[in-house]
Amino acid sequence: MPTQRSAKARSGSAASSRGWGNEGVRLRFWRDWAFIVMPVLAACAPLPAVEYWDGFFRHLHYPQYSFRVPDGWRPATVSDYLSLSSSQRVFQTLDEAGRSAFTQRVELAMKTGDTVLMSPRGAWIQVKSESSQAGIAELNRYGLSEREKQSIWRRFSTDLIRRAPPADRLKLSLEGMEVETYGENRFLRLRFRSDATTGSMHWTVLNFYGPSSIVTVAHLGTPEDIEEGIAGLEVIARSFRFE
Repeated sequence: MPTQRSAKARSGSAASSRGWGNEGVRLRFWRDWAFIVMPVLAACAPLPAVEYWDGFFRHLHYPQYSFRVPDGWRPATVSDYLSLSSSQRVFQTLDEAGRSAFTQRVELAMKTGDTVLMSPRGAWIQVKSESSQAGIAELNRYGLSEREKQSIWRRFSTDLIRRAPPADRLKLSLEGMEVETYGENRFLRLRFRSDATTGSMHWTVLNFYGPSSIVTVAHLGTPEDIEEGIAGLEVIARSFRFE
C-alpha cells in the first residue's frame, strides 16, 4: 500500500489552487501547477517551437524531445476550456469586463506549458520543460529509499502549499512515488491528491530527467472518473524520448 503523507496549508501568495467543487477551478489549479510543479520564468523564456507530425508531438527547442500522441487525443484550445459547463457557469455570474478577464486568464494558463492535450472524454495532460543543472541523483537502478521519497515529497508539497492562499486550507496527500523504467526511459512517477475547501483533485505527474533539463507530464482525469485518460499517459511514458 502506498505511504500517504499530508501537509496542511500555511500562508502563501495570492495564486489560487482549487478543487472540482467551484467554478473555474481547473483553470486555477493549472495556473498554480504550471509555476509550482515545474517553475519557469514564462515572461523571460522564448515561446516553445513545437510540431505534431506523424502521430508524434515534437519539442524543437532545447530540450528537444518527442512522444507519441495517444489515439483520439488532440491539442486543447482556449475554446475547449470555455465550452466546459464549469466555465459557462462562471460566465453567467460575470459582467462583460469580468468575462474578458476570465478569458485572458484561460489564455495565459494555456500558454504556460509546451502543450496541453485533451482526451475525447475530457481528461487533460499538460506538458512542460525547463532547464535544470541538477537532476535527481536518487534515480538509480535500485529505486528510491523511504528517506529519499520523504525528501522529494517534502520539497514538492512545501512549495505547492506555500503558493496557495490560506483560505484554501490546502492539504496534499502522497498516494505513490516510484522510479519506473520503460526501455531506455527512467522516470519518476508521483501520484497525489489535493484537498481544499472547495473539493479534491487527483494528479499523476511524470518527471523525465535529461542531462540538464526536466520534462514534466501531468495528468488530470475528470470529476466523474479520476482514471479517465490514464492509458494515454502510459502511451506518452512508453514513447517519450530525448533527442
